[in-house]
Formats: sequence, C-alpha cells, structure tokens
Amino acid sequence: MTKLAMACVAAGALSTQPAQAATPAKKDDSALSAMLVGTWVNPPDSADYEAVPSKEVFNADGTYTYTEFEDNKCSKVSAAISSKWYVWDGTLVVEFPDGKSLKDEIVNMAPKKMVLRSIEDSLVYHRVRSEKCLSTAIKAKSAVSKSTN
Repeated sequence: MTKLAMACVAAGALSTQPAQAATPAKKDDSALSAMLVGTWVNPPDSADYEAVPSKEVFNADGTYTYTEFEDNKCSKVSAAISSKWYVWDGTLVVEFPDGKSLKDEIVNMAPKKMVLRSIEDSLVYHRVRSEKCLSTAIKAKSAVSKSTN
C-alpha cells in the first residue's frame, strides 16, 4: 500500500463518527416524589447518624418537618423545623424559611429505604421508612448485646 493510500484509509477511519455513549436514564421526579412521601428515620448504620432520636416527614403537599426528641421514646420534642421540599432532576431539595437549602442526590429509592448523596460534601447516607422512633429499639438491642458479652 502506498503512503497516499494509507493516509486515505487513516483519514477515513478518523473521520467516522464515534459511537454514541449510552445516556443514563433520567430519573422520574414525580415517581421519586411519590415514593418519598411519608415518615423516615435516621438509623444507626447511616453515615450521618448522630445518636439523636429524630424523624423526617415528607408530605404530599410539599411540606417537610424535621423533629428531634429529648427521650428515647420520642415523646418529648426538643426541636422541630418545617420547610418545603421537592425533587428536581433526581435531587431532593429542602428549602428552609431562612432561604437556605439542602440538596441531596437520590442515589437509590426503595419502598423502605432511600440512599442519598449530599451535594455539599458528597457524604452518602440513608434513611429508613418508619412511623416509630428507632432509638428505643436500638438502645434495647445494645443493652442485650452488652449483657451477653
């Protein structure tokens, strides 16, 4: 093959369009929002767990309430804040009355567990769906495992 023929073959190979990369499926914000509605708690195996009994309630009307409790039975409220929430392009956005907001990518959403990644610091953590406060069960389980050791 002459140099000219090789150059033409090489030019032809380089001029062809590269294969299109697979586009990730866009997350369905309305489906994620519907699955998010309900009460969620921060379990002890979550990366952001701080040993404070708490719950988060996402209402279908876009209102959100975060509540912390003084006691392990979750009967004495120590702090609560209400705000608005929505899902946009697969990201959970919680907007607070002071104008600040939290943004977390919804990594995985299942009926009883959601995995989130903080846009701010990339921390991956999770929540579990529950109407009950988990700290009572955790303390009891912890006490049992300590007494058996």
